[in-house]
Amino acid sequence: MVSAADARRSLPAILAGGLTVAAALAIIGTYSIYSGTFDEPPHVAAGMELLDRGHYTYEPLHPPLARIAVALGPWLAGVKSTGAESMWREGRNVLYQDGHYTRNLSLARVGILPFFLLSALVVWLWTRRLSGDWAAAGAVGLLVTTQPVLAHAGLATLDMASSATIVTALLAFSLWLERASVSRSVVLGIATAAALLPKFSAVVFLPAGAAVLLGVWWFQEPKTRTTPSPKAVALVTASAALATWAIYGFSFGPVTTDIPVPAPEFWRGLGEVLDHKRTGWEGYLFGNLSTTGWWYFFPVAILVKTPIPFLILALAGVVAAIRRPACLGPIAAAGAILLVGMRLAPSIGLRQVLPVYPLLAIAAGVGALALWRSARFATGARAMTTILLAWQLVGTARAYPDFLPWFNALGGRHPENILVGSDLDWGQDLFRLADTVEARGVDSLALAYFGSADPTLHFRHVRPLAPHERPTGWVAVSVAVIKGLAVPGSKGFEWLDTIPPTAVAGTSIRLYHFAAP
Repeated sequence: MVSAADARRSLPAILAGGLTVAAALAIIGTYSIYSGTFDEPPHVAAGMELLDRGHYTYEPLHPPLARIAVALGPWLAGVKSTGAESMWREGRNVLYQDGHYTRNLSLARVGILPFFLLSALVVWLWTRRLSGDWAAAGAVGLLVTTQPVLAHAGLATLDMASSATIVTALLAFSLWLERASVSRSVVLGIATAAALLPKFSAVVFLPAGAAVLLGVWWFQEPKTRTTPSPKAVALVTASAALATWAIYGFSFGPVTTDIPVPAPEFWRGLGEVLDHKRTGWEGYLFGNLSTTGWWYFFPVAILVKTPIPFLILALAGVVAAIRRPACLGPIAAAGAILLVGMRLAPSIGLRQVLPVYPLLAIAAGVGALALWRSARFATGARAMTTILLAWQLVGTARAYPDFLPWFNALGGRHPENILVGSDLDWGQDLFRLADTVEARGVDSLALAYFGSADPTLHFRHVRPLAPHERPTGWVAVSVAVIKGLAVPGSKGFEWLDTIPPTAVAGTSIRLYHFAAP
């Protein structure tokens, strides 16, 4: 029989676990509401090619770990690679195979759910080591009720996987610095490989985070620290290299010369990342388009896309960490990743720096506990903590299912004038447009859609809307198209931005009706 004391000790873990399960169910609930976003089909196609054909030729720009995860569900359900020349076409073929688009898309998305759970577990373990069970419960609760995290945990893309594995590797590195045993060295090597293999952004994020963790450890433990031995470093390196090679199927071949190397796709991918960095990605901020980006893009995105209670408690955690330096490690790592992202990551969405959220959640959990235990103004501090936590929980519940396009109050009534793309319109509302059109009895539609679903398979009579066209009848246009992001160099849809729509499907597709002249 469980004693009252044991029950009280278990309460933080029960609370954190319950919130995580509830968040996972909310994520699953979005699968059938969101149509395919822009980036999902190519990731599924690349993973399916590797699982079904043993090749990884579509695009080495991204490593295969998360792509295998999103292709695994459809593959186990009997979906096969079709061998299309384009990965975009192949992704559509895979997802629409056998007429089960929603099922196949849901099976792909569920492949990212384990990374979400891993992220919550790592935040629990790390915060618990630093500040105890209640701080850990607060950190997990704040993480799993943060809209950008929930949004990308529900899509068959790479960002949640990259976030979870980077934070896991940073925790493994922190533990390894404390004691570089054989087991911890192997775990760190495998965790490092796992962090590198969802997205190549980890190549810069992981060293940045590890460097500041090393600095914090070096200055905090000058008398008791033991520098890891060369043998431990070699074991980490060997474990990371072997695990990386294994994910690429122990492939062996040339990269740019005739000399074969292990995992040539990995090295080709790094080369492609450098090429893309030189040419740039088109981003949107405050109504402007740019391929070179803005250094302040991510601070702005964090400010308007993060729950305000989360930001306040994370700031409280920073103040608490100044007084208690043992908690500085993850906070400093979050700052390092953000600074590197501001310099190197493309300005195409907050998702590019998603790894800062688990680290900031640790700070917010520590901040919530410090505020609750404040000896000065104790009653007011506890009331404020309660209000902030309740605000976070209720705000997230009210946002369901629109975690992806959600903005806080700082985003204003027209957040599309601040951010678009994967922060507001990534093509997720085609299902809802179909429902809106059907409810209104619309039998013919002109459509300019930014997304990956095939409109001809979701509407009876639909045709593309051309730039500069002045149509009659029913017209639907994605916000990203109106803002020019979806059609680089085109200025043919901006005239719609000043016309009030007849209806809005979800949050990202505007529906108009134009009478004949």
